Amino acid sequence: MKSPPFLNRMLGRRPTVAAMTLDEAREVVAPWYALFKVATRGDVGEVHEQVLTEDYKSCSGYLPSECWGRETSINVISNFANTLPDMCFTIHEILTAGNRVVVRGEASATPSGALFGVPHFGKSFRTMAIDIQVVRDRKISEAFRMENWLSALNQLRST
Repeated sequence: MKSPPFLNRMLGRRPTVAAMTLDEAREVVAPWYALFKVATRGDVGEVHEQVLTEDYKSCSGYLPSECWGRETSINVISNFANTLPDMCFTIHEILTAGNRVVVRGEASATPSGALFGVPHFGKSFRTMAIDIQVVRDRKISEAFRMENWLSALNQLRST
């Protein structure tokens, strides 16, 4: 017997969501990760429109400044063409849990100038990324990201 919705809310239970297959998950997230292959991506705003909900939110931490919406995402990702012109993202693993898609991948690039205050010496970096994408109506509605930028910066500093 199913619990009434108000009881589920009181107990902090989330509604049951039908699980996506791996093929469905790949179909939803592939256009998103294609944005991070700067050399071959399409129009950043157009792809955002296609793959993200209007109320999309992306978070990399707990502070309000560590979450942003679709417009900020468009600006940040568009700027990669200037700061990380050869950026590439490789998906190594996809897992699904209900309406969530977990992606383990790797970002690599050679910065065109200083990155996070680290001077440009022509070096490249590779860094691991773990993303949890929440999918609603076959679009990404929320993203929780963790990238190892400390490792990337150390690679750029090393001699």
